[in-house]
Amino acid sequence: MWTGRWWHAVQDRLPEGASVAPVIIATDKTQLTRFSSSKSAYPVYLTLGNIPRAIRRKPGQHACILIGYLSVDKILKNELSAREVSARVHCLFHDSLRIILDPLKEAGKEGIEVVGGDGLVRMVFPILACYVADYPEQCLVTCTKYGTCPKCRARAEE
Repeated sequence: MWTGRWWHAVQDRLPEGASVAPVIIATDKTQLTRFSSSKSAYPVYLTLGNIPRAIRRKPGQHACILIGYLSVDKILKNELSAREVSARVHCLFHDSLRIILDPLKEAGKEGIEVVGGDGLVRMVFPILACYVADYPEQCLVTCTKYGTCPKCRARAEE
């Protein structure tokens, strides 16, 4: 995303005078308590790629916002095979993320008017540029089996 090639390729598709706002989405399942029921949450965070990384990574800078929570409910396994349970977990994850990110889709296509620091109104196109996740979430996003590579097409034995 921080390469000129990517930025120019996206910028060239936008109307004259418009700007791209590269959106970064991050998820990470979080343990809330270790008491009796081991409660977990699945927060979804959003930040922008044109904010320098040194600022984005500091919680005190408030460059990252919480936009929602994904379900951590267990899938009822009554008479379901392991493959069916896995498929339902993937569907729940993707459907939930789709609902959370749906407003971003429209804004990325149509653009939104934003008032800049100088008081001028500009057309900005928020484009999903990056999804940051650890290995378990990468497997969910790519619908791959845990223990395989979610980034390439190599077989597990390779």
